[in-house]
Parts: sequence; C-alpha cells; structure tokens
Amino acid sequence: MAAKKRTRRAAASSSMAALLIGLCCFSSSSSPLAPMVDAADPKRFLGTNNHKFWSLRGGSLVDTATKINFDDNLGSLSLYGVGVRKKGPIKVYSVGMYSDESAKSSTASLPKNKSALTTLRKSLKSSKTTSFLLKMNFKVGAEKMADAIAESVDPRTTDKGAVESLKKLIMDGVSAKGAATPGTILQFDCLSDGSVKVSVDGKAVGSASGLSQPFCDVFLDDNGVSPAFRESVVENCCGVASSLSSSSATSTSSSSHNPIHIIGSLFYHKLKLPKLPYKYNALQPIISEKTLRAHHLKHNAKYIETVNQIVGESGASLKHLSMEQIVKSKTLKESNPVLYNNAAQCWNHLFFFRCMSGSGGGGEPTGLLAKTIRRDFGSFDNLRKEMESSSIKAFGSGWTWLGYDKKEKKLVVSTMTGTGNPLIEGIIPILVIDMWEHAYYLDYQDNRKEYINGFFDRLVNWKYAQQNLKHAMGKGIVPETVHHVSHHGLPLVAALFSANLAKKTAVHMLFQQS
Repeated sequence: MAAKKRTRRAAASSSMAALLIGLCCFSSSSSPLAPMVDAADPKRFLGTNNHKFWSLRGGSLVDTATKINFDDNLGSLSLYGVGVRKKGPIKVYSVGMYSDESAKSSTASLPKNKSALTTLRKSLKSSKTTSFLLKMNFKVGAEKMADAIAESVDPRTTDKGAVESLKKLIMDGVSAKGAATPGTILQFDCLSDGSVKVSVDGKAVGSASGLSQPFCDVFLDDNGVSPAFRESVVENCCGVASSLSSSSATSTSSSSHNPIHIIGSLFYHKLKLPKLPYKYNALQPIISEKTLRAHHLKHNAKYIETVNQIVGESGASLKHLSMEQIVKSKTLKESNPVLYNNAAQCWNHLFFFRCMSGSGGGGEPTGLLAKTIRRDFGSFDNLRKEMESSSIKAFGSGWTWLGYDKKEKKLVVSTMTGTGNPLIEGIIPILVIDMWEHAYYLDYQDNRKEYINGFFDRLVNWKYAQQNLKHAMGKGIVPETVHHVSHHGLPLVAALFSANLAKKTAVHMLFQQS
C-alpha cells in the first residue's frame, strides 16, 4: 500500500512539473491581472500580453514587457518591427529589427498579410545590412545563450561549421562580461556578403560566414520565433505607402511631427463571455440557478457586447487596450465613461465569479491570508464585520473589495459604487462581493445581510483569494508562475519545486517557435 502511494505521489509530482513547464511555454488567461497602458503617455506600456508585441507607427516602437524603446533608426537603417520574447511569466529579451529603406519600400504597397513576409525576405537579400538588436531582461549564461541561438540557426543551414563559429562568437562575447545580464545588448548584423557580425554592448566580437539568411529566418520564416513578431513587422512595413509618401513630402525627420497611431488591427480579438468555473446550480442554495444564469448570461453578456461594439466602432484608437488597462485609466473614465463602465463590469464580474467556489467554499481562510488578516484587522471576525457593514450601508449598487495596498503593504476594505474597481487607485484586488441587485435580489429581495452571510459561510473561495494575495505580495521563487499554476488547481509546493526547472527549460526555447 505504501509503495503504491509513493508511486502515485511521484506520478503526480511529475505531472505537476510537466504542466508547470507547459504553462511557462504558453500564455495563460487565468490571471485576473492584465497589461496596463499609461493613459497620460500612450507610447509607454507597462506589462505585456504573452507573445504579443504592441507597436506604434510615427514614433519609436516600444517593447511592452521591459519598457525599452527602440529608436526609429540604427545608423542609416530603419526600424521594421519590435517584440518581446516571453516564456510564460519570464520576460527574457526584447528584439528590434532594422534594415535599409529599399526593402521596406518593396512591401509598402502590399496588404497586411502573411504572404507579404515572403516578399520582404527576398528583398532583404539585396539589403546591405539587416540588424537584430536583442536587449536582455533576464539573466542568461554565456553558454546557454550561445546554445539557444545556435540550436535555432542550425536547422536552417547545412553549414554546421558556420553554426559552431557563431556559437563560439556569442559565447566569447557574453563571457567577457560574465553573462547576458538585464540591459545587455546583443547585435547581429546580417550582411550582404552572407556573414553575420556579432557585437555585445557595442563591442564587435567577430563574424560567422554564410549565416545571414538563416539568421534572418529565425525571426521571419513560418517557423520563426514568434508569429506576433512577424505581425509587428508586417504592420509597420505593409500598407503604408500613402503615409510614407505624405510624410516624406512634409518632413525629413523620422517621427517627431507625425501623430502617434496605435496599431491594434492584428492583435485585437472580440471579447467572449467567459465560462463559469462551476455549473449554474453549483452555488445553490445561496445563489439560485435562476439568479446565476441571469447574472452571467444576461448582465455579464451585455457588458461584453457593449464593449465589443464600442471598440469595434473606434477604429484602431482603442483596440490595443485590455480590460485592465481601461479599468486603471482615470483619463478614459472621464473621457469615455460608457466604455469605462462596461469594461470595468466585464473585469469585475470575471473576478467575482472566481471569488466563489462550487464546492468547499466558505468558512475561514488559512495560511498567509489568515496571518495577514490578523495582522491588519486583528481577527477574521473583524474583517468579516467590516466587509458586511460596508456592504449593507452602501448606497445603491456597487462592489465591496478586499484589496492589497502595495504602498502601505497592508490589506484594505473599500466599497465602491457603480462600476468602481480599486485598481484605479493602485490597490490590487484580493476578493470582492457584488452588491448590484441583479446578484442577489431574485433570491433575497432587499435582505443584503442574508446574502452576505451566505457568501462568507458557504461560497467564498479562499484559495483564490490567497493566491491573489501571494501574487500581490510577490511571494514565491517565481511569483507569476506560482500565480498561474495556482489558478489551475496545483499545490503551491509543486509550483515552488518546479519553478527553477521551468526557468531552465524556458532558456532552451528562447529562439524556437512560440
């Protein structure tokens, strides 16, 4: 019996590690936290959307994960596209591609589609230089960096000796400074004679012959590093003939007088009504199936429909924004309240539905959350009384939040009317109670107290709240990895045990297809 248990534990541990690695290699939509745009300066993006690269026309392209700007020009070369390479939550490097104007002009009149890349790749062969700048945001050892690049170039050429030369150049260049640490810039100049010149932090290391086209293909062919990087290149190089001609007639500068146009057509996807994490009858008798169906299928769905309609009619000006970007923007709240309110309700409802459990909910929290509640409120009973009192006394509709103030480093309770969300004040949501009447009126009429008691006694999902707190406090070896894994129901111990393995696995896949 003991042997069987050990076998099951080993298998479970192996499965957890495998799933964690998988989560690190693919984007996860489980986290309630999404990227944010600074409304005061739309050229500055904070955070990132996995494997997606937002870019700007008429200004420097901006890599969203590391907040590194890529200048419009590199000497006489023009910027073609920019991206950031992520493996799960690990932001490893950002990349910018530069070449001369002749190749860009060959695609300027082409439609923005995948086939345009074929024309672009052919045009690059006649370019004197095509350069790739890799700006590191995550420490990678010299040998691992060299291996990762060489392994991606190798299948694209038959000249294995040249690949080994490239590998040695990268290793020598990076070894000179110990490792490719955050801020390190690796430059690869793909020259017309077929060679690739390697430089590290502006210092030339040497050249490897015959690899110019294979190196370009690591980023540009159909099996390249990331489809989204190629989308960025297409968006900035195709279908821009008219704007190029008009700008050249009025100004010789690269961007200073051009309006910033935020590109989103290749990246925006209509919101879809998210599935609930439980069945419609799972919250009975506290919340009836009738109430939950109306709440989710009618009210939540309407908010999503409205957001899609507004964004769809806005052209490109809003399509780069996520729900959280909108919720955090005080400027949008004032300038476009209809969009703001509906987007906030989309975010709030997704979060609220996850704050309840179809089985095993309610009671008192444990672990770090319980300890933090006792520290900040004296006891769980005090916290519950404060949230109940705040909810019952609130005028009209709204939300009662338990949030974490990162500046003060403590938990706080706030009831916000209407579509209010603490993110706009820099408070990270941990738990919420929906105090809009459609959440409870069919079951409780105006008896808010009974609804709130049922929420705490039978429904509240403390596991979800605890992981939100851990994410907010930055607990764990790789906090974001732990956060993603926890939302898939894996124990925190498994996430911590596997995090270092996930890091190592990610490094070997830096230049492979996303």
